[in-house]
Amino acid sequence: MKHLLALLLLFASLHALAQSPVIRAHFEPADNIMVGQPVRLVVSVYVPNYFIGSPEFPEFEIENAIVVLPQDRPQNSNTQIGGTTYFGITQTYVIYPQQAGDFHVPPAKLSVPYAIAPPKSTTAEVALPVLSFHADVPAAARDLPYFLPTTSLTITERWSRPLKGLRTGDSIERTITVTASKMQAMLIPPLELEQPDGIRIYNGEPTVRDQKTGRGDFIDGQRIQTAKYFIQKPGDYTLSPIELKWWNLSRRQITTSSLKEVHFSAADNPEFTVELPPVDRTSSPSLPQKSAFWGHYRTRLKASAVGVVLMLAIVLSAWLFKKYAYRKVSAYLKACKSSESACFKKLIHYAESHNAKLTYVQLLKWANHISPGIPLGEMLRKQAHIELGSQVEVLAGMIYSPQSSKAGKWNGDALMLQLKQFRTQIYKRQSQTSRQRWLSTLNPF
Repeated sequence: MKHLLALLLLFASLHALAQSPVIRAHFEPADNIMVGQPVRLVVSVYVPNYFIGSPEFPEFEIENAIVVLPQDRPQNSNTQIGGTTYFGITQTYVIYPQQAGDFHVPPAKLSVPYAIAPPKSTTAEVALPVLSFHADVPAAARDLPYFLPTTSLTITERWSRPLKGLRTGDSIERTITVTASKMQAMLIPPLELEQPDGIRIYNGEPTVRDQKTGRGDFIDGQRIQTAKYFIQKPGDYTLSPIELKWWNLSRRQITTSSLKEVHFSAADNPEFTVELPPVDRTSSPSLPQKSAFWGHYRTRLKASAVGVVLMLAIVLSAWLFKKYAYRKVSAYLKACKSSESACFKKLIHYAESHNAKLTYVQLLKWANHISPGIPLGEMLRKQAHIELGSQVEVLAGMIYSPQSSKAGKWNGDALMLQLKQFRTQIYKRQSQTSRQRWLSTLNPF
């Protein structure tokens, strides 16, 4: 009897486990990871029956690494678990380790809404697996002051004018551009520029920019560094070569990119005068009259203090207004991007493109705008829209049926037509309800 009870309890626990969501995650690549290289964290969540809403994949940070969150491009799939067909949604994070060491995915949970026993539905909380990876720097590159792992790195330069016919007092601008394939611009170090005697260099503010794909992967990073060379003395000048060492991922060795040395000459300019001309010692300067320190500087100090206070007040006001305006504009743009109309527009676009997988995921998100917290099937039953319900069943069957790959391409025209009618019907009801409430306030008796 005890053995039978134990078997029944084991069977019940296995059955409950089989009806629960299953989460799987792994890194790509899994090993031999170098600092600065992209590491993909692929997370898949599987449920029995079907999803009734989009899973909420968590946002998290990893110390000494940059984490690029999923870019709303989920992948649908199905698999067999214990003889039962499970349907899944996969999202991919991209992680860029910034230094050598171990990196751990912090504890996080996914909120997964699904049909546990149709039409009964539930929302489960599923924890991410405990995962970690190690990033390192190759032994040959450990003595470098910086580590740049890439497949291609180029350095180019451009001068504001030809290096001919220069004279003292002339100023020429040099622009140096460093471009690294599949690397963040912030990892490219600043270049040291030699300053020969007779030339003063004024460094400009560098510009860094990244080019990414729609999924958030880095295409290349670019650092643009500018400097103005002000010629103070005539003569022949030579600027030393500029070198930048980086780790070649294709050849697995240190490679050097460089700019050649630069030669130019500057002639004397009689019309050029230095900023501070030398003192004429032939004439005897008149001695200044003695005066008290505060009597001489009191007016200047007062004016300077007032100017500093006014400047601080202006800077503080501008900073506060900029922060307030930025927060308001960001909130407005975020609200517009996540609004019901924007969500519906994207849904119609996917349906017009006849993309069954993206249409289904977007349909779940839009349904949550219309009836928050209510499953899609239950919402359609309440609205008594049989035609749209039929089209949704066809769409779900197209995605999750094991024979879906043999069924041919899905056509979203019929679903698109029913969605537009359904949305018009809902807004018409809401408008009538608002009008009745307004009339009741005019005639309360």
